[in-house]
Amino acid sequence: MKSIRAYFMAKFYDTAIKKVEENCLSQWRSDLLGNLSGDVLEIGSGTGLNLKYYPKTVNMLVLTEPDSNMRHILNQRIEESDKDNILMANYHAESIDLPDESFDYVVSTLVLCSVKNPLNSLTELKRLLRPNGQLIFMEHVAADDNPKLLKWQKRIEPFWKWIGCNCHLARQTENVIKQAGFNSN
Repeated sequence: MKSIRAYFMAKFYDTAIKKVEENCLSQWRSDLLGNLSGDVLEIGSGTGLNLKYYPKTVNMLVLTEPDSNMRHILNQRIEESDKDNILMANYHAESIDLPDESFDYVVSTLVLCSVKNPLNSLTELKRLLRPNGQLIFMEHVAADDNPKLLKWQKRIEPFWKWIGCNCHLARQTENVIKQAGFNSN
């Protein structure tokens, strides 16, 4: 059953978030990624929506995506892009078979909500960053400052996790990022 959900998630993901991309996400992606340089790892690359925002100052871009349905679309986007410095890999965020301190930046956009173990994933990402490297992320989180919204997040989360391939609406992502040893700059 999961493979059917994953197939439809990949097939309709871009269409499902098109409006929110137009209203804000595309600008946020541009702001987050537009000044990166050096060697970059992106986890959970999905359909490759971030691809067009990476500047020419990126030397090497490694895109990881564990879902074969998403990778199929991602591969098409890579082939259509003007970039020749991209590698694609089939890694889960919890276990990335690359050497320690390989990257200047690790990018995660709308991924930490759905990884199986956020702390293990973030610890793995920290291992892969060079000294002074940075985690660049965009994430939806639990609405701790809005009790009514948080209540609704928790209420619909079981259904949402099923439909959204393990997406947790009320995950305490900021706390886990700090717990993994990242600090804000």
